[in-house]
Amino acid sequence: MAKVYLDEIDTILGSSTCSGLTADSTEGKDIHSTLDSFCNAWFRLRGDQWDKSREKLKQYDEAMQKRMELATKLSSAINEALKILKEYLGEDLMLDTEQLPEYQKQRTICQNSIDTLNSMLNQTEEYTYTGADGKTYTGTRARYDSATIRAQITEAENTLRELDRLIKKIEGLDEVYAKAEGILKEAFADIEPFKSAVAAIKPSGIYKYQPSLGATAT
Repeated sequence: MAKVYLDEIDTILGSSTCSGLTADSTEGKDIHSTLDSFCNAWFRLRGDQWDKSREKLKQYDEAMQKRMELATKLSSAINEALKILKEYLGEDLMLDTEQLPEYQKQRTICQNSIDTLNSMLNQTEEYTYTGADGKTYTGTRARYDSATIRAQITEAENTLRELDRLIKKIEGLDEVYAKAEGILKEAFADIEPFKSAVAAIKPSGIYKYQPSLGATAT
């Protein structure tokens, strides 16, 4: 069952969710630039431990670049999914597939009312009146005021058209919702592998410089 509210979509689009991801990507670029400059500087520090440190920093840099890529992808996916739903909502403030049975019930009631009103237009009744000659006569006339009935029919037909519009729109909501959900699932699918890859990066040992021994790991 899908349920979509315009105010919730606007709230998320206007929140810091996507801007935060964009900022994360921007900050990641700055860190990447710093790490890259250090690892590839022409005045590189020499020695086995420095080489190991550079290799470790390169692993972190690769993870950072993947994080930037994911942040950009997630931001784009969230925006795309929400805009698909917002575009489908159009003039409606909310759509809820759970309301479909109620709308269908109201449509049946509305259609029955139109049928009843149309039949009332053809209903007549007999009445008696006194002619100019003083005699009593029997005549036939419409039982209901036709102008009033036609106005009610017009109003009911407008309601029926609106119900038909909503019913059709709700019936198509699941497909649109599934499309938006698919976009998000595809974007989020890379998060767990990324977390695992980051967790697999083991920090180097702590090195202390001892004059007699040089740098030793602890």
